[in-house]
Amino acid sequence: MSGKKGRREQQEYEEVEVEVEEIELRRGPWTVEEDTLLIHYIAYHGEGRWNLLARCSGLKRTGKSCRLRWLNYLKPDVKRGNLTPEEQMLILDLHSKWGNRWSKIAQHLPGRTDNEIKNYWRTRVQKHAKQLKIDANSTLFQDAIRRFWMPSLIQKISEQQQQQHQPQQQRPQTEIANHNMMMVEFDEKYNNTSQFVPEGEEGRVLGSAVGGDEVSDWAMMEESLWSLWMNDSIIS
Repeated sequence: MSGKKGRREQQEYEEVEVEVEEIELRRGPWTVEEDTLLIHYIAYHGEGRWNLLARCSGLKRTGKSCRLRWLNYLKPDVKRGNLTPEEQMLILDLHSKWGNRWSKIAQHLPGRTDNEIKNYWRTRVQKHAKQLKIDANSTLFQDAIRRFWMPSLIQKISEQQQQQHQPQQQRPQTEIANHNMMMVEFDEKYNNTSQFVPEGEEGRVLGSAVGGDEVSDWAMMEESLWSLWMNDSIIS
């Protein structure tokens, strides 16, 4: 019985494919009217079976276009706006484990789509690796992310927490302690050290672990990254 149902659905799918191909399809940006039509159709009939949806809704779009428009822009639980520093930290962390498995990474960022995460990686991370003439997947660049990029995001998170809780007051010692603890936990996780690296001291700490030429390379790397971040507001 299930076999007959499967064949029937496949035949229906193929028929819809032919009909969609025969219609002159729209290209380019979606209009407000198209968005409204798609939202109303899904509200009544649910999502899925996108080729059939494209035909029955009256949209002159492909099923794939309808699916991407809904999942990436129109679905109610999709977040809007830039990725937060916390989300950026999580993406960098998970990418170091799973690579370009965007859907798997997206499962750990509620409201963010795999397409949005992929775009962040390509337009931010890969872009700056390319400007530094380094492979984004190389050990050197991954080390740079751990040594400079992620600690800078931690600093940004700490500053935002300070502004949210006490915007008009000087940061108390507890806030400083919390920031230091975040850095200690980060170092223990990524650098196998419990040493907190104060702001501006990274080069001297690195000097105790690597040779002189390598220290110089890291210093140049850090300077280049900060220059790129300042120009492109990468840590936002």
